[in-house]
Amino acid sequence: MHASAGDGGTGGVYAGAGGGGAAVVAGAADAWSAAGCGFLAGVVTHPRARGRGLAAAVSAFVVDALVRRHGRVALMVDGDNAPAIAVYERAGTRGRRFGAAVVG
Repeated sequence: MHASAGDGGTGGVYAGAGGGGAAVVAGAADAWSAAGCGFLAGVVTHPRARGRGLAAAVSAFVVDALVRRHGRVALMVDGDNAPAIAVYERAGTRGRRFGAAVVG
């Protein structure tokens, strides 16, 4: 696994993992962070690269960076998305359920 991370000059944090060559097969990023709380989003893994722990690795990197910068981190995930919840738990987060309204 090859990994890279940075802020892209935007002040945000991101991480990506490659499966060899130039292709990024997993990534995670900071989105909508504000004073006092970092926000993890954009976690993705190519279907052929799943099951290798790449999403957890890039998520853990971003979570750690956001906690150092903001003191805590948040994210949103559907309550029935067990694979994603497992990734986020391996990255060091724990869940707090809340309801959301559907408009429209």
